Amino acid sequence: MNLTVALLGTEIGLTRAEIFSSVTGYVEQVSAGSDEAAMGRMFERDKETLVELGTRIEVIGDVVNPRNMRDARYRIPREDNSLPDDLEFTPGELAVLSLAADAWSEAAMSREARSGLRKIRALGYDVDEPILGFTPRLDARDESFAPLEDAIARGAEVTFDYLRPGSQRVRTRRVRPRALVMFESRWHLRGRDEALGEDRTFLLSRIVSDVRTTGVRFDPDDGDQSAEQTLEGLRALADGQRARIAAVPGSEAALRLGRRSLAGRDADELVVPYVDAYVLADEIASYGPEARVIEPHELRELVRDRLRAVRILHSRPADLRDADEAVAVRPARRRSTDGAERVRIYLTLVPWLLERADVTVADAAAEFGVTPAELRKMLATLSMVGEPTAGFYSGEMFDIDWDALDGHDTIRLTHTVGVERVQRFTTREVAALVAGLQLVAAVPGVADAGTLRDLRAKLARGAGTADRADQVLVDEPVDAARAELARAVQERVEVTFEYRRPGGETTTRTVDPSGLLIAGGQWYLRGWCHLREATRTFLIERIDGLVVTSVPARHSAEPQPGLFTPGDDDIVATLRFPTHVRPLIAGFLEHAELAERDHETFARIPVADVATLRRLAARGGGDIEVLSPRDARDAARDWARSGEEHLDESPV
Repeated sequence: MNLTVALLGTEIGLTRAEIFSSVTGYVEQVSAGSDEAAMGRMFERDKETLVELGTRIEVIGDVVNPRNMRDARYRIPREDNSLPDDLEFTPGELAVLSLAADAWSEAAMSREARSGLRKIRALGYDVDEPILGFTPRLDARDESFAPLEDAIARGAEVTFDYLRPGSQRVRTRRVRPRALVMFESRWHLRGRDEALGEDRTFLLSRIVSDVRTTGVRFDPDDGDQSAEQTLEGLRALADGQRARIAAVPGSEAALRLGRRSLAGRDADELVVPYVDAYVLADEIASYGPEARVIEPHELRELVRDRLRAVRILHSRPADLRDADEAVAVRPARRRSTDGAERVRIYLTLVPWLLERADVTVADAAAEFGVTPAELRKMLATLSMVGEPTAGFYSGEMFDIDWDALDGHDTIRLTHTVGVERVQRFTTREVAALVAGLQLVAAVPGVADAGTLRDLRAKLARGAGTADRADQVLVDEPVDAARAELARAVQERVEVTFEYRRPGGETTTRTVDPSGLLIAGGQWYLRGWCHLREATRTFLIERIDGLVVTSVPARHSAEPQPGLFTPGDDDIVATLRFPTHVRPLIAGFLEHAELAERDHETFARIPVADVATLRRLAARGGGDIEVLSPRDARDAARDWARSGEEHLDESPV
């Protein structure tokens, strides 16, 4: 932070020697005996951190000898590093951006999106009326997502181990990553495979190691259309691969596959386009005897392999000894705020406070995602930040009204130095917000195309990269049922429909809709169910015969902390699966108790019915074992056996 203030406060720039002799932090290191090489490495680290936070550092070289960087001067031009003075957002635009920022469930991207939103709020804007009835969620549970997104932003080459489809052979890939694309609710990486010398697309769920940087850097191309090209390629691949599937009428398979069928959901045979046969085989296996692959033959055999593995696994007696000896997985600790994140908070906190005069510690801490204790420490540090005292500078410092802070928990800045203006958006902040906007666009009525187009342009202008292509792209097409439900939510009218539970029971429901949600690639309706006389969440794919009435809704859904909450009559099951599978079934583990032994994870998980467990086990293709209760284990075995037998039935 001291380096930032120093470089902002100079017009002619500072040499390294001047920085080391006058800027707090460097002065202490020199006094402690650090040599010039160590000081140089410290400066380069700090400079790289500022660059990653979006700061443009101007380097003024020796006019006589431009290669002489020893006497180069460094400065941060204020105009080049601040949001344009005429960049404005309407309350409606800010409400849409708030939805976009809330879309991310992945911590790193959520942090980037919310940081970008804070910069807009630091201009003096606040959301007056949030958009109700829509809760987007962009899942990025693949462990490789965050390091790959970081590598894309920094132009860093990476390596990772990749499991090829249909093979247990793992190959190490060296890739220059260019874009992340979500297609059919799965994340794909597009990048140049350096060993092959060609661009390749990788499914993130098949990356089975940590993503490691090689130390090689490359310049990202702002005009790179990799994301759009990848999306077009995935769509073309799906268009060229068709599966003919017979589904039991009215079944879960018929409902879910029917929505994607090119032949229509009520046809005798469903025609389903697909990208990855192995992914589709997992889904079809989960339907057990409800779906039978007619062609292609290779897909049918993949489904058979999965069902056979599940049947054999669950035909053996359950062995709970390893589960009893497994060590409980501790909940993830709250991520501490690292140095780079603290600098970013400081750079936004100061203008945010200046726009709001007196602010309570609790309100400021909530806005910036830190605890009140952390914020107090940051304010104490801020009061020790100032301009260098040597050479050309006055030594002015930040100051705070300590009586207001200590006596009333109120923050009041009395003097600031150099960071009064809001810093430009970083490319990562823009990427996270734009991806969220792409998801917002999937719900009709939330924001029109013109609003979304204007917001993208404003974000790009705020980053100074008006022509930059998307690095994170989300493909979520609008669905007719979703459009009708969105209209019902906005008009506050009742809806009626037939709803099929996983076990096969179909009931007629009348619901006062309160909102649409997306999680794990699945869309849900939440509302007050007249039949159950309580708030319920409905998977839209299980809704049939939807009618939007003109009857005004009379109830509001009760707030719920998550998508689903366990009930008193839930089954508590124990599952065993390889630990690397955990991110792929994270949606089922929200309320689970987890334990690990060697490379296996054991989960005690509450579920509404046995049907959910047997489908989950079948989807796992032998990787997910139901250990208890006994009837659930037997159900998984019988479901797989019935599915196998159904595969061999002749078409009617």
